Amino acid sequence: MRPIQSLKYCWQVAHYGYYANNIHLCRAINLTLVLLCFSFTVFSQKLYTDKGQVFDFKSLKQNKASIIVFFDPECPICQKYTKNLTEMEKKYNKEGIELYVIYPFKVLEAKSLSEFREEYKFDLPIIYDPNRKLLKKLKANYSPEVFLLDNKRKTLYHGAIDNWFYGLGRNRAVPTEFYLLDAINAFKNNQTVKVKYVEPVGCML
Repeated sequence: MRPIQSLKYCWQVAHYGYYANNIHLCRAINLTLVLLCFSFTVFSQKLYTDKGQVFDFKSLKQNKASIIVFFDPECPICQKYTKNLTEMEKKYNKEGIELYVIYPFKVLEAKSLSEFREEYKFDLPIIYDPNRKLLKKLKANYSPEVFLLDNKRKTLYHGAIDNWFYGLGRNRAVPTEFYLLDAINAFKNNQTVKVKYVEPVGCML
């Protein structure tokens, strides 16, 4: 330590910073956080569905795996996938693989949502992420965009569901490549997911 005669107040700086007072200046080793007014935490905020259910990202560790779909009811491509997602949820729910539909905007108007559900026979809960915390955590950019996570919440695959759409307003009669299903099957068979990302075609988020 060495004297610092002119200093009158104490301060703290993270990462090999310094403590100072009116007499001494001391080097601080292995100091990694400054806790004054701010703190950063891993995403843990509870989100809510349009049906009042609670979604907690931490709870995904209870699933064998999880499918997260960023979705916008007003996106024409999302509308096309409503049947696929409903069938997928019914199929994999029995196997401990849960599907979650995320709407990364403010709450939808009740009338608009009701009309959407009626028209597309879509009954899956829609999870609101109004502050986009989950979107930012997973770094989603499009709707629809899917994420396959293991029970440690590690992303195994993300991107397009399949190759049905190859441009906005441009699609094949039927898809010929099934990126998400291939990733799920690889996971179920304890195999490495070979294709980890395919750029989605959809509406920008």
